[in-house]
Amino acid sequence: MKKLSYIITILCSLFLLSCSTVVPAKQVTDNQKKIEKEEKKVENTIDELDKNTKQKKIQTATLAAGIQHSLSAVTNPPTEVKTAKDLNERVISIVGTPHIDELNKVKQMVDLLNSAIIEERKRGEKMLAEKDEIINKLQKETSELKEQYDTQMWDMNEKAKEVAKQADANKATLDSMSGMFGLNAVFWGLKKFFISALTGIVIFAIIFVVLRVLSMVNPAAGAAFSIFNMLGSAVLSLVKGLTPHAFELANFASKDKVDEFKSPLVKIVDVIQELKEKQKDSPDRVYPLNEILKRFDKEMDSHEKDLIDDILKELKWIK
Repeated sequence: MKKLSYIITILCSLFLLSCSTVVPAKQVTDNQKKIEKEEKKVENTIDELDKNTKQKKIQTATLAAGIQHSLSAVTNPPTEVKTAKDLNERVISIVGTPHIDELNKVKQMVDLLNSAIIEERKRGEKMLAEKDEIINKLQKETSELKEQYDTQMWDMNEKAKEVAKQADANKATLDSMSGMFGLNAVFWGLKKFFISALTGIVIFAIIFVVLRVLSMVNPAAGAAFSIFNMLGSAVLSLVKGLTPHAFELANFASKDKVDEFKSPLVKIVDVIQELKEKQKDSPDRVYPLNEILKRFDKEMDSHEKDLIDDILKELKWIK
């Protein structure tokens, strides 16, 4: 029967271990999130580049419209001006016509720049300087975004290599576990469990020993060590609750049992000590055994007397 129980225990353990299949799903999900995070950064940069390109196109269309307006203002234009105007019309057809507000602003700027009045030309130059700031900002932003795009593409490539390397290592581990009809996975899991458990036990033991030593000299360490006392009492209470006869089999005595035997012992010691103190006051007086027994009988209750009788029966003094 004992051997049969051992066999059943081993089979159950193998069944539970076989149920805990090694599935790298979480790791695959984590790797996908890493790649998606890098891809999101690249997508955001591409969107910013598209916005920048759109703004540059708007500025180009605005300037082209301004050039066309300036060329159209030339009276009896020479062939060169007519050619420039024709070419600029094709530029406008490519980049499109700006919004009416931008078109009016650029026409106003051109008219001021072409004015014969100095003050108006200065206003036009100020508007052109503002336009230059916008163009410079767009060009600088383009350069920064392209550099950021290159960096992010490099980071994503390195992250992909790292994920691929980790995936290869995981695949090699899984391939090694598939040997011996999958028993390699069982042995690998047991090994990992024992190593992790041993590490935890060693750390727990070190902390326990250090606090136990310090608790004898340091009150703060003693207070910290009381946590271990609480944990120990909780474990013992759990064991006692789950296996009520375990303490008896291990020759451990519960507090209730100790108190049960301690109560009559305390009364016996108290009576003897009381008689000793009285004999000090009257050294010539002798207390016979009957008087001592009477005092015991007076001090003890019925339960304690029954306990004394049980001890006498165990010692074969009474039947």
